[in-house]
Amino acid sequence: MFEVLLYSANITTAFVFALVFLMVYYITKLPTDIPPFPKPVLPIFGNLLSLVNKDVLEYFRKLRNEYGDIYSFYMGSKLMIVINGYSAIKEALVQNGRFFSDRPINFLSETLNRNSGIIFTSGEKWKEHRRFAVNALQEFGFGRTLFEQNILEEAQELLKIFEEQNGHPFQPKGIVNTCVANVISQIVFGKRFKHTDADFRDNMHNIDVSASLLGNASVLVNCFPFLQYLPGDPLKMRLLKKLSEQSKSWYKSMVQEHINTYNKGTTRDFIDLYISEANERQDADEISTFTDLQLYISLGDIFGAGTETTATTIRWMLLQFLHFPEIQNKCFKEINQVVGRNRFPQLKDKEHLPYLEATIMETLRVYPVAPLALPHAVSKEIIFRGYRIPQGTTVLVNLDSVLRDPSTFRDPDVFRPERFIDADGHLTKPEEHIPFSIGRRVCLGESVARMELFLFIASLVQKFEFVPEERDKVPELKGILGITYSPVPFLIRAVRR
Repeated sequence: MFEVLLYSANITTAFVFALVFLMVYYITKLPTDIPPFPKPVLPIFGNLLSLVNKDVLEYFRKLRNEYGDIYSFYMGSKLMIVINGYSAIKEALVQNGRFFSDRPINFLSETLNRNSGIIFTSGEKWKEHRRFAVNALQEFGFGRTLFEQNILEEAQELLKIFEEQNGHPFQPKGIVNTCVANVISQIVFGKRFKHTDADFRDNMHNIDVSASLLGNASVLVNCFPFLQYLPGDPLKMRLLKKLSEQSKSWYKSMVQEHINTYNKGTTRDFIDLYISEANERQDADEISTFTDLQLYISLGDIFGAGTETTATTIRWMLLQFLHFPEIQNKCFKEINQVVGRNRFPQLKDKEHLPYLEATIMETLRVYPVAPLALPHAVSKEIIFRGYRIPQGTTVLVNLDSVLRDPSTFRDPDVFRPERFIDADGHLTKPEEHIPFSIGRRVCLGESVARMELFLFIASLVQKFEFVPEERDKVPELKGILGITYSPVPFLIRAVRR
């Protein structure tokens, strides 16, 4: 018996020694000229286990306090750099934007988007198609005052549907998402869709589910690609691929409808402009990136991003109104005084409604739709603030570190719109207020999103008081961090004023 125990003890000792040796060897092989990183860095897993059951944003705040504005993080064997604070982010994305504007090559970009579209492409292809998209959207008034009427039409539709609830509890998510989606639909597809359109609703559902799945699970698959093949699809990656293909099919049907009715010289919408550009390049025998796949993915990028930012922020604001009825009342009193009850709010009223605009800004600050932006990558090896960042390294831009920085925003966890109102009652906007990011990858639809938020929220508050399902039971202020940061679904009552 003694010999058996001794043999077992020797085996255990040898295993522990081998494990310690491997860890020491692995750690000593890690580069020392990159930004500091939390320890230990485990073989295979890196720092991944440190994130288990943790609030990512809170964990990153802790790391910033410990390591400063720039630190590293190993997701498995993949190095990631996290940049915090306005000064460092501006230096990276604006002053060194030519180096920090790529997207990482991973499961998401290669499998789902096939390195196509606008959001997840890099280099000359991205520049060419972003430039085309900006010019095309502007041709149809995107972000300009002439686009106001489109937004007001959808705002009125939203009011109508809210009123049909007759003050009963309902979930606003699907209604808000559809009305906001129809704003961008008129530019992209040349028409709006009925809320009862089954195909349209299915695509909206696909976008919503995909946005929630593109969180921690996709990060794991980016680090360990084999996980997408696990039996039973526990990480829902095969479901994500299926939803992606279904959305592509829907966009393809929209494009085919345009091809069948296309009339050269007449441009009805974004798709027509794209078809015209592709045809011109084909006629000139150019090697062109204006392909069918590129169009399908671009439509998804514009349509999805154009919906998610505004719709999610509106839902956060409604939730805030339930928690802070006094803020809701202040917004209503301001609207009632400036606009009255006999007409709809318009963009010309914006400068005279500073408290409402401050409430929108505060919502974007406390609950930014993309607190970690979308991942960047460096196009070449660079020395940044004394640290080496290897070519292709994923860079996370921590907007949360700016928007909740106590050195800029006193008591940053407190929801207080007054922080954006000066002593004379005028609206102020600190340059650190960057919920849409900055630099070359700044949100393509920022201008129209701000227009939509103002007109939708002003119209809603003018007509309704928003209260919880039960007066003493307010839904929790809790968010889900996927590719966006959205509130947990909640019920609300819209009471006619």
